[in-house]
Amino acid sequence: MASNLEIAKKGYELFQQGDIATLVNDMMADDCTWISPGPRDKLPWAGQVRGKQEIAGFFAKIAENIEFSEFAPREMIEQGDTVVVLGSASGRMKKTGKISKNEWAHVLKYRQGKLVFFQEYYDTATEIAAMS
Repeated sequence: MASNLEIAKKGYELFQQGDIATLVNDMMADDCTWISPGPRDKLPWAGQVRGKQEIAGFFAKIAENIEFSEFAPREMIEQGDTVVVLGSASGRMKKTGKISKNEWAHVLKYRQGKLVFFQEYYDTATEIAAMS
């Protein structure tokens, strides 16, 4: 069985390739919780969702709003069932044309090789400014 770190790396590769269906259907537990910060009225993808269908909706909202020019996980740290990933992203907001650049941290928790929890941390003010 692959380590949680290897599973996380595969998940980020799938996202970068745009293969959201495989990412959600094959790599996540049915009851996975996904948390993205920010006010939902300013960042449509913000909030807490649960389950594959709602998480797929999160990715759909991201695709509707952001065209990434960079999404780069730089460092991955594994301890037990938890993987912390540090990285950066840059993209154009489709509604405004403004560019957003951000550093981020993701906390991922696994159970039996499936993602059961994801929470991301980033400068939401930067995203809100780019969306306005």
